Amino acid sequence: MRAAERKAIMKQILHNKLVWRSAIALGLLALFGTPMNRAVAQTGASTISISATNPPPPAVNTETTNSAVPEALQPGNRQQSESPPHDVVVIGRSTVLPAGETANDMVVIGGSATALGRVRGDMVSIFGNVTLSNEASGDVVAVLGNVKLATNAVVHGDTVSVLGNIEMGPNTKVHGDAVSVGGTVERAVGSVVNGQVVGIPGFKWIGEWLEQCAFKLRPLAPGLGWLWAITGILLVVYLLIAIAFPRPVQACVDEITRRPVTTVLTGLLTKILLPFVLLILVATGVGVFVVPFLFIALMCAGMIGKIALLQYFGQQIGRQFNLAVIQKPLTAFLLGWVILTLLYLVPVLGFIVYTLTGMWALGTVILALFSGRRREMPEKPATPATGANPPPAFGSAAAFAAGTTAPMTGAPPANAGFAPAGTPDAANQPSAPPLVATPTQTAMGASTVAPPALQELLSYPKAGFWERMGAAFLDIVIVGVINGIAHGPLGLLLAFVSGPPVFLIIALAYFAGMWAWKGTTIGGIVLKLHVARCDGQPVTFLTALVRGLAAALSVFVLFLGFLWIAWDQDKQGWHDKIAGTVVVRLPRSLPLVCI
Repeated sequence: MRAAERKAIMKQILHNKLVWRSAIALGLLALFGTPMNRAVAQTGASTISISATNPPPPAVNTETTNSAVPEALQPGNRQQSESPPHDVVVIGRSTVLPAGETANDMVVIGGSATALGRVRGDMVSIFGNVTLSNEASGDVVAVLGNVKLATNAVVHGDTVSVLGNIEMGPNTKVHGDAVSVGGTVERAVGSVVNGQVVGIPGFKWIGEWLEQCAFKLRPLAPGLGWLWAITGILLVVYLLIAIAFPRPVQACVDEITRRPVTTVLTGLLTKILLPFVLLILVATGVGVFVVPFLFIALMCAGMIGKIALLQYFGQQIGRQFNLAVIQKPLTAFLLGWVILTLLYLVPVLGFIVYTLTGMWALGTVILALFSGRRREMPEKPATPATGANPPPAFGSAAAFAAGTTAPMTGAPPANAGFAPAGTPDAANQPSAPPLVATPTQTAMGASTVAPPALQELLSYPKAGFWERMGAAFLDIVIVGVINGIAHGPLGLLLAFVSGPPVFLIIALAYFAGMWAWKGTTIGGIVLKLHVARCDGQPVTFLTALVRGLAAALSVFVLFLGFLWIAWDQDKQGWHDKIAGTVVVRLPRSLPLVCI
């Protein structure tokens, strides 16, 4: 079959049949909402017992009545009423229509549908498989599941499987089309399809994972080879990370050992706050570009935390059995991996363990980062103790008396080394320098915070990854607000010159301007960060502009230039290395404006 014909058939079947039948299924859910939790089959229903020597009962028109009760039977036989056909609608479990039973329509959501009896209408299963052993007058549809037609099964409509396979047994018959989207159509000897047979493979693994893992609430299943291949690749990646970054992993292990409950609660709090942070980023407009970077950072943090958690589990078992070999980092990690993998195979429990360990790993990394930041913070200098009596004012009698009678226990007097005027040694002594007000004194008598010297900036500790990302988040919010205000007029201007996007102009102007003016941004002021050049020179506008353009490059390569800060020895990103700058953490924030 040519590709154009196949495409036309798929469009006709999927757009017309599947959508229409899905609407019927939803309508049935609304119409027959009360019997959803009832039993599928009424096993105690009465049946008609007819002797083999008696003629069969007369045919009954099924379109005008929902029951088939013969009006007269041969004398001597019991007259019993047949159970009327009913609709089978089940949610959250699998169901079976027994042999001899009849159903109008059969709809199962979150489970498999098996019909040993006859289905007069449609047979639909969503998130489950469909097995037909009798006859279906309508369509047979399985969404995220497989369709199996047993021997001698007959489908008068179409047979459709979305992300699953269609298996037709011997002597089966489909009067309509057989379509498998994301799977294959397997036909046994003697099977007949009056319509078209269309199979589009490629997504069979999704249905297998849903059936074996998702529906059973477990991350792993024994029979999925491709899933175990992915698990093996993850094990190799985790081993490489554990070997390449032993210090961060050990810091996380120490954090779990000190505060096991707090790390779990921190991970839970992070999971709760994450949607709100994403909402704020999306609302700013420019923050949309930060969302992929945030997900990459959380993924890396989760991997390191998971390695530390597995290592912690293995070491705890080694301590319990007093085995020194198991307490080694790599051996403990492998033991923890085996234990966690076995737990993942258990239905329901595997899902609980997977969720709990994910939160625990994320909270461990976040607490370890904050603990490391506190260790890197410089200690505040101790405030000198002041005496009960303040020193006497300069030029007063008390100061003169103290200067002549008190011993020299502190700094020399103000004019030490200069002879008073009019004495014989006055000519041989240099004149005293004039008294000049210090630069920190203002006209109102209040002192202002003077910025540290350029060389002194390089002596402060360098800012880490998370605090720089926190400052960047605040700056992105500010840029987003400015972008929303200036988008109208600036966007109209750039439309005539076919310039770059508005947010790029605003972001570059904001960051380059703030770096050249104050050496930091508003987010940096809040988190006490400062940009300094490695050569000790001031940050000029040209340097700030180069740094801003290099930061854009770090964004375009999937934020790899920013992730470089996490493992670089000097905590420099690509834009820092290109511009020759570092970001340091000051002991106190510099004000934005000094008055």
